[in-house]
Amino acid sequence: MSRDDDAPGRPWFEVEDPEEYGEEPWDFDEAELAFLAALRARAAAWRVPWAPSQVGRPEDDSSLLVHVCRLDEERRLLLGEWAVHFHGTHARAGKVRDQLFNLDESPERGFFQASGTVEELAERCADWFESVLSRPLDAPWTRPR
Repeated sequence: MSRDDDAPGRPWFEVEDPEEYGEEPWDFDEAELAFLAALRARAAAWRVPWAPSQVGRPEDDSSLLVHVCRLDEERRLLLGEWAVHFHGTHARAGKVRDQLFNLDESPERGFFQASGTVEELAERCADWFESVLSRPLDAPWTRPR
């Protein structure tokens, strides 16, 4: 199933509006904007159903935060949330473990960290998000080789 069949016109990785929460607007730097553009370009070709996704910053403003949710819409349940913290030259990705978007850092739960160029990190993170959205929720994670 393609994402277009599931949710035509629904974009991936919309930027949250911090002003909704009485906070100052975010000022993303050049690397963050390039990462986000490359991630969105890759997401446009995904062959997975659309899922809610957003872009923002964690409470400590330490990274560009990009996250997706898996939902059971029929039962109105959040099944899981996965995030990438992009830091310009490196990224950390994993299952979200709390409301502050801290990550479960066990490889058994899909955690990874990588360094590289903006383009390399966007490609790696896009592939990771697609694999998260493609897999059955109860499937075990395999360690990267």
